[in-house]
Amino acid sequence: MAQNKNKTNRVYELLDKKNIIMQFKNDSKEEIIMKLLSYLPEDKIDEKTKKDIFDAIMKRESIESTGIGNGIAIPHSRLDAVRNFYIVLALSRDGVDFEAIDKKLVYIVFLVLSREQDKVLYIRVLARLARLLHSKEFRNGLLKQKTPDEVIQFIKKYESF
Repeated sequence: MAQNKNKTNRVYELLDKKNIIMQFKNDSKEEIIMKLLSYLPEDKIDEKTKKDIFDAIMKRESIESTGIGNGIAIPHSRLDAVRNFYIVLALSRDGVDFEAIDKKLVYIVFLVLSREQDKVLYIRVLARLARLLHSKEFRNGLLKQKTPDEVIQFIKKYESF
């Protein structure tokens, strides 16, 4: 499974194609986060843990939105109950209201979760995502991909530079 690979900080190695939502609808922020959490493996993360993750993310969202602007949101959390590193990606060609700081629609949502003690990896992955997503070319290209395999190959291409 992609989440257990040698503590890499490469997004394409941490992102499992089963954790990519190719088109999500114009739901509320809460519904989007619940949808992202539903893609986590049930044999690794039970419903109580998913609720704890949801609560932690919503607490963070109440302080400041993880809708960081330019059509991007990166909800994230570190919890002891999370045993692996997980990334879930959702794409929306129409955009959704994620209450982003720039008040614009969000098209790309990366959910990032890790164990509390994986702070260094967590920060490195968030920094890598920020660098990738800073590029308008990357954001636009990501939204043009048609399948989860294409998404991973596209990210791999950009991370190889």
